[in-house]
Amino acid sequence: MSFDNQIIDFIKQPNYLPMKQHELAQALGFTSKGQRTELRHALQDLEERGLISCLRKNRWGLPDKSNLIQGTVRMLPKGGAVLIPLNSEEDELFVGAKNMGLAYPNDIVEAERYHAEWSSRGRSSGSSQKRSEGRIVRILERRTHQVVGILKKARYHCFVIVDDPGFPNSVRIADPGEIEKDHKVLVELDPWNDPYQSITGTIKENLGEASAPGVDVDCLLKAAGLDEAFPDHVLNEAKNIPESISDDLMNGRRDLRKEVIFTIDPETARDFDDAISIDPHPQGGWRLGVHIADVSAYVTPGSALDHEAYKRGNSIYLVDRVVMMLPTELTTKICSLNPDSDHLTHSVYIHLSADGERLGYETFPAVIHSQCRMTYQQVQQHMEGENNHNIPELIQRKLSILYPLIREVRQRRISQGSLEINTPDVEIKLNDKGEVASMVPRSEAKEAYQLIEDCMLLANRVVAEKLMGATDRPALYRIHEEPDEEQWTRMAMELNALGIPVLPRSRKELNEAFALAADTPTEYTALLAILKNFKRAEYASRQVGHFGLAFEDYTHFTSPIRRYPDLVVHRLLKSLENSKSPTLSKINIEEIAHHCTETEKKADDLEKKSTERKRLDFYNNLLKRGKSSTFNGFIVGIKKRGMIIELPDSLQRGMVAFKSIRSDWLEADETLTRVENRDGVIRYKLGDPLEVMIAKVDMERSLLDFCVAGELKQKSNRKRRVEPDQRSGRPKTHSKHRRRRKKR
Repeated sequence: MSFDNQIIDFIKQPNYLPMKQHELAQALGFTSKGQRTELRHALQDLEERGLISCLRKNRWGLPDKSNLIQGTVRMLPKGGAVLIPLNSEEDELFVGAKNMGLAYPNDIVEAERYHAEWSSRGRSSGSSQKRSEGRIVRILERRTHQVVGILKKARYHCFVIVDDPGFPNSVRIADPGEIEKDHKVLVELDPWNDPYQSITGTIKENLGEASAPGVDVDCLLKAAGLDEAFPDHVLNEAKNIPESISDDLMNGRRDLRKEVIFTIDPETARDFDDAISIDPHPQGGWRLGVHIADVSAYVTPGSALDHEAYKRGNSIYLVDRVVMMLPTELTTKICSLNPDSDHLTHSVYIHLSADGERLGYETFPAVIHSQCRMTYQQVQQHMEGENNHNIPELIQRKLSILYPLIREVRQRRISQGSLEINTPDVEIKLNDKGEVASMVPRSEAKEAYQLIEDCMLLANRVVAEKLMGATDRPALYRIHEEPDEEQWTRMAMELNALGIPVLPRSRKELNEAFALAADTPTEYTALLAILKNFKRAEYASRQVGHFGLAFEDYTHFTSPIRRYPDLVVHRLLKSLENSKSPTLSKINIEEIAHHCTETEKKADDLEKKSTERKRLDFYNNLLKRGKSSTFNGFIVGIKKRGMIIELPDSLQRGMVAFKSIRSDWLEADETLTRVENRDGVIRYKLGDPLEVMIAKVDMERSLLDFCVAGELKQKSNRKRRVEPDQRSGRPKTHSKHRRRRKKR
């Protein structure tokens, strides 16, 4: 009988009780060191295959299938993890640090659910309760194969401290070569099958000295498995595309080169994928033209460019660079709608009445010649009546028609239920060393931006309607589902805590909440309370509408240079216009939708991390130089152990731990909207302003701790009072390593 079968047969006995490894060895008669080692490896192998399970207190038994849950590991900054179930109907499960087994961040695992006793901080801390926790028993899919960290050298070995604070341990390196310590490195992980053994790996790339400019963002990209540079075969394909427009590409296109067409973009933009025109409509009213770069004419399905664009999913806008979806030959030259040159577009004409009502539309491929490139700042200056905008007279006349018309379009959209959400943004400017030179609230021209935004929303909407009208064809949509009951309830609770007496259950009540909070100290906190209880917008092959915009049909069409879904929509639209069968099935669309939703999440996460890293560097340098002055913040969240504070000038968040407030004993209430002292007196509420100081910046875990101004602990020069021993009269020792009394 094989070793494995011998173990399984023994465990399957009716009277078997879970045993520890040494108890199993004794029961099976394994007495030699070799047999015990073989038993340990066999148990681990059987566990990986899901045949047995390591139960509580390291006892081995058969797995309880009804008690198992599969999910993705999301590490927590202070240890342990949350298991995100693959089955969306199941609840998330907390996994303690000691029950992580062999799991890495983002692995797909199988965990055993059990009930653990715990006690919470507060008045009832003396009573223990039971909560459901998990113990990881098997790795189903290893998703972390490479890590980025900083190389350290000990006396006899080298190791890498991983940047990801959720990674379980440092990685031991056998041979670092000539790489110096404190350099950032990319490490290929070796297989890890024994939790009692060190994690080992091999250095694949030296990313440079940790403090060198740009290395921090390089590390983020490498850790995410992204490469900023394009493969040679992709670059070669892009370079072989001629900049001049061939006769074949002109076939079937409407020639709009004599029309007055212009672009409006941020000052720093280099890729222009949308242009605008406005003219009287022959049947009365106005004809708004939205002209989008026709990337699909150059990036064909199955090409190297297409494969790379699909892989990336979208461009990523980091704090110090842009990781493009397509090479610059396309994004800034061939496809970009630069002024004074001919470019291919997929255009939309929208017939609007004088009061902004949409009367009709048509879509078609075209060729245009943009006559003017403007920035949001220039257009805003023109809107406000300033004269130093340098906009040509002809374009000024067009803009004067466009402003009131699009204002009517916007008002009509909002009156139909569309949410008007203006989230704040901060512009971070870096110096030559890659350090933060300044952080200021972004003063982007609001009305000019809204002008273009509403033009793009119109175009996206009519394209979605056209695709939706072809019922026998698959399509790719942008959907935003309504909040669920739990999200509505939580939203109402937080809004009421802010003094906004609204019970939101629809867009109408949400707009009422926005109106009540407008121009009050709680305006921003109310916006956060609503947004964090929204579902995330995503791509899908089914059309369920867009809750935030109040659109029944919506898609992404207007940014094919930087979003792969838009490129797919262009192809679907073109096949519909040409009455050709679509080359993509519904299954293909579903795969693209899922993939692009995931790449969008990854891009958002990287953009957030790159900004957070630079902000933390900035505040860490302030702290090192002793310039930690007082900051005005707002309480934007309340946790069991403290309050989340956000600084509006930089959007930096940090925690004020209750234990850091020495002047009073505090705890959060059950709703996590108020903070009370022992007597039940409310000391702080969600949305309250609060003056804080920086207490600590943890660069390794990307965390910042605040303290309430005036509560910062200062070291005392006073010597600690030492009480004399009652027996001997000698001073008591407070050493942790006190000499033990000899046993008699």
